[in-house]
Amino acid sequence: MGIGQRKQVQLVQLLVAQDTDGRNKEQEGDKFGVWAEISNPSGFRSYANGQTVMGNTKNFLIRFKINKYPDCNWKIRYEGKDWTITNIEKVDEKRFYWRMTATAKSDV
Repeated sequence: MGIGQRKQVQLVQLLVAQDTDGRNKEQEGDKFGVWAEISNPSGFRSYANGQTVMGNTKNFLIRFKINKYPDCNWKIRYEGKDWTITNIEKVDEKRFYWRMTATAKSDV
């Protein structure tokens, strides 16, 4: 991670609880403000209807040192969008560095 290349993001834990009607409802649990180095994966641009459009997938390199194990029941909040985590891997087997691939819903 380079100095000055990090942006602030928020890790939000997703919890599922039943409401009074017995339906599962998604709720937000713990929230952690962290710094991340954000990059676009290869193939970031895609083509739709003959036009080039920006992709909706990003890689977030995060140093996460909290007594919770991040998994796919978390989402990343960045620049007003909620990013669904699709892949998590440790970076070089380091204890607190995680590379998370996340996808945002398209604005279309």
